[in-house]
Amino acid sequence: MKSLVRDYQLAARHCLPEGTFAYLAGGAEQENVLRRNQQALQSLTLAPRVLRDVSTVSTGVDFLGHQLRTPLLLAPVGSLHLIHPEAASGVAAAARRRGIAYAIGSALPDAEQHVAEGGDCGWFQLYINGDAQWLQEQCRAAQRRGYSGVILTVDVPLFPVRRRDAASANHAARRSQQIPPLFRRNFTWQGLQQLIAACPDIPFMVKGIQDQRDAQLACEAGVAAIYLSNHGGRQWDHGPAAIDLLAPVVRRVGGATRIIVDGGFASGSDVVKALALGADLVAIGRGYLYPYAAGGEALLTAWLEETEQEMITAMTLLGAADCAALKQIHHQALPVAEETIRWPD
Repeated sequence: MKSLVRDYQLAARHCLPEGTFAYLAGGAEQENVLRRNQQALQSLTLAPRVLRDVSTVSTGVDFLGHQLRTPLLLAPVGSLHLIHPEAASGVAAAARRRGIAYAIGSALPDAEQHVAEGGDCGWFQLYINGDAQWLQEQCRAAQRRGYSGVILTVDVPLFPVRRRDAASANHAARRSQQIPPLFRRNFTWQGLQQLIAACPDIPFMVKGIQDQRDAQLACEAGVAAIYLSNHGGRQWDHGPAAIDLLAPVVRRVGGATRIIVDGGFASGSDVVKALALGADLVAIGRGYLYPYAAGGEALLTAWLEETEQEMITAMTLLGAADCAALKQIHHQALPVAEETIRWPD
């Protein structure tokens, strides 16, 4: 599996301009969290159960009323257009074809032109950079365009130093560092509560939670789902690995809301690990961008099929006939050598 992930990344590297690839692959500062995400996933082991009926294995789940073929979300990517001008439409089409969730980011130049088709589990990701009235208008507009709900990204009060971007010749990525702040820095939990109260018929996710206390506050505010994320290692470079956020948050708020996690996930086995720790949905960013960059919608669709088959194989070997059974699997973190980390420079 390690070699397959590497193959997709190397293929993307050959297809993209040098600066665009650096922007896609890089993280903040020294890229500690970028590496930590991957290392923590590799160190996590699951203990198989035996003599269980796994003659039929299902990866299907219900997520907020949507029947998903696999518990996957193609994460919002603000600079998706750098890969291809029509990438957002291609990503949505691939997700639709494979019966999974996806999100379109508000930072895309043509974000307001994208419409979710009926039956999609499509979400609109929004940065909070306007007043209360503006926020409500943006959320209502997303609802009219057919989206299932709104993902509020709350971990970008400013852009950190991203050394690969600074060193590359990718002027488009550099400009993305120089645009006005995407997040209104005085937005607080009170503002979130007011927004949810003003739009009670819109499901909200809060993306960027990294502390169980904030997870509790999000539940109290009335969110439909908590989205655990360290922005793929692109924001604060001295925080925990994404997979390490799961257990304490599940203990604190498990059952009170749905829990999503992203950060370093790139294969069906990675997804299974997150589900075993209590995630309801696993979001993937770079992991799907590499096959899309290398082969467009067709290769992304094929990659999603591969990921589903990887999940089925992993669940069969673990003795879990469905996603709920994965939560009964015991897990343990063991040391892993740093040189085994999957993403090459």
